[in-house]
Amino acid sequence: MTSNSVYIGVDLAWGDKNLSGFCVLVPYKNSLKIIDIKLLKSIDDIVYEIQKYHEYKVYIGLDAPLLVPNKDGNRECEKLFNKDFAKYKISMLPVNRTILTKYNSNIRSEVLYKRLIEDGYKRDYNSDKVIYEVYPHSTIAMLFNNHKILPYKRKKGRDVGFVREQIDIYKKYLAKVVSPHKILKSDVATLRGQGLKDFEDILDSITCAYTIHFCQNNEARFYKVDDEDIFVTPISPWKVYVLKCADETLYTGVTTHLKRRVNEHNTSNVGAKYTRNRRPVELIYFENCDDKVEAMKREYAIKQLSRKEKLKLVDV
Repeated sequence: MTSNSVYIGVDLAWGDKNLSGFCVLVPYKNSLKIIDIKLLKSIDDIVYEIQKYHEYKVYIGLDAPLLVPNKDGNRECEKLFNKDFAKYKISMLPVNRTILTKYNSNIRSEVLYKRLIEDGYKRDYNSDKVIYEVYPHSTIAMLFNNHKILPYKRKKGRDVGFVREQIDIYKKYLAKVVSPHKILKSDVATLRGQGLKDFEDILDSITCAYTIHFCQNNEARFYKVDDEDIFVTPISPWKVYVLKCADETLYTGVTTHLKRRVNEHNTSNVGAKYTRNRRPVELIYFENCDDKVEAMKREYAIKQLSRKEKLKLVDV
């Protein structure tokens, strides 16, 4: 490997009898490359595979709860996530000790997390050993499926043919961001029963690894447990923003990269014509938007406000 960073995705099974998806990605040219992908059974197996990369910066995305402080109901991080993503009809199922201990007397994800803490893993992107919870459904929706849930999970009312179709769509989404690999060329039509479930878990492990990579340098939202970030998910990069110019006038625009765009307004001809003769400009306000259309509509609405109304909006 030429990169000093690896991105590991674990789609952790809740019970000891089931297999967990495990994937390792590394940066490769302008993409990501799968260097290992498999199904693993025990926590020991997972820890062993992770420890192979002890000489690298390791970023782990785990589709399972790292900490479960609540006996019943939802954790606070899930309540906040469900509130934020309700407009997309995306929600997480309740995570609590009552539910999870039905599968195992010890909650497997907590056991794994404690083992990894001993190896130096932290919920902090500034660490060389990073771990966060991730959620494949929100990643797929926000990055690939037009902010909608992809219904690839088997459940009542979904026959095998329908699930295969959705998993094939899922596979093609991942093929857009990961270099060619035989897993992503598999014929889903031949899969059924446990084989189809295993393939789903493998795809989820790729998504977990991709999520932890994407959120490192792109738009993401973090949620906390015990006052420390624990869960991360991609969000739409579109923003509407307001700048205060050197002459005290206000400028409103849209962007997918706020820091870069403000820098362009201040330093290059790529910035708006209006701001070139009014430098330096200062970012005083921004809003997240679902997509480009919403951002442009919101930009228009803000531009129709009076100066007094704009200042009230940005609370300057």
